[in-house]
Amino acid sequence: MSFDRTGLSRIGGSGTGGSTWQYTSADAKGDVDNADYFLAAISELQLGDLVICKDTSTPATPVVTITYIKANNGTTITAAAGTTVTA
Repeated sequence: MSFDRTGLSRIGGSGTGGSTWQYTSADAKGDVDNADYFLAAISELQLGDLVICKDTSTPATPVVTITYIKANNGTTITAAAGTTVTA
């Protein structure tokens, strides 16, 4: 699938500490890790920003992954693989 801007919300951060975001989508985290997945938000997401990704493809058991923006040179953007949080 593709990035849906309505699923991305800034939830905190300021100054030099970077921002924290939540991204909710039915896209698998493996898709979200692809280079340029977040291209439509490249001007918002900065290098090192924390992103909490929530995969809602199975609503009863969503998969949550904590990741960060590992590359953003203004032209391309990539999130790290991250760590999945389990119950």
